[in-house]
Amino acid sequence: MTFINSIKLFCSNWDKVLKLFLYYLFVICVTALLLLPVFFAFDEIIRDNLQNSAVTTNYLTMFHSSFGVYLHGVMSLIVNIVRDAFNSNVGLVIYAGIVVCLFLPFLFNIGKYVVCEMLYGYMANKSKVGFFSALFKTLNKSVLYALAKTCYDILFMAVILVSVFAVGLVESVNFQTYFLPLCEFLILVVLFTLNKISTTGWAPAIIIFGVSVGKGYRRGVKTISRRFFKTLFVNLISDLVFFLFTYIAGVYSLLLTIPLITALLCTFDMITFFTCQGMRYYINSKIIMTPKKLEEVDSFKKAKYII
Repeated sequence: MTFINSIKLFCSNWDKVLKLFLYYLFVICVTALLLLPVFFAFDEIIRDNLQNSAVTTNYLTMFHSSFGVYLHGVMSLIVNIVRDAFNSNVGLVIYAGIVVCLFLPFLFNIGKYVVCEMLYGYMANKSKVGFFSALFKTLNKSVLYALAKTCYDILFMAVILVSVFAVGLVESVNFQTYFLPLCEFLILVVLFTLNKISTTGWAPAIIIFGVSVGKGYRRGVKTISRRFFKTLFVNLISDLVFFLFTYIAGVYSLLLTIPLITALLCTFDMITFFTCQGMRYYINSKIIMTPKKLEEVDSFKKAKYII
């Protein structure tokens, strides 16, 4: 029911989704411009490694042989390109890492916080706040939240990358053929899900209670724990669908799916938090949802142990 209400809230706030999409598109364009020197500097390295690798850039030819073997070749290619780039220009590689791992997610997280702020106004009293008005109004909190969330995500991404490449670089052909794609898929889905569920209530707690970033994280985790397994299941399914769609549609589909998925997850985060707190909220101009009061939920959980 929570996910269905999220979709309804998502549809009734389509203007916010469009604004987030345009904001993300702007951020991606700025990031691409910042990375142009990197592309020009390492263009020859990338071309040389592609020519010396068995990996082809043709998307369809991966099906002529084992996809696991193809995946192993792609990861080996990435490792070789990164190694050669480090040997060529360490400073430029560090610059690229800062842009991709800090600058880009930092601005993405600011956008997510602003959308959550806009959704809070609509859910609480149907008020409509402009994107830039919410951005400047919450700039202090959104910047602190984005910094903390970016650092938190970097730790998770480090674990994900180490896990993915540790498994992907296994040399056994039998493992590559029969197990590698499934293992990589499960690693990505499980770790991304754990990351998302641990931060589901972070932004809503800061916005609703007006607390600091640190207290917001603690209150968010405590609140979401009341519906932990339901939230875990929805996040697991959403990640599953996201990775399957990206695999089928290709990497370029991320330009469309990331803003849409982010906006949908913002609505899901807010509705989950409201529901866990027993707070009434609007999902459109006519429907008001009234979850069970917080006291009723906690009393029931205590009573079942007595029974």
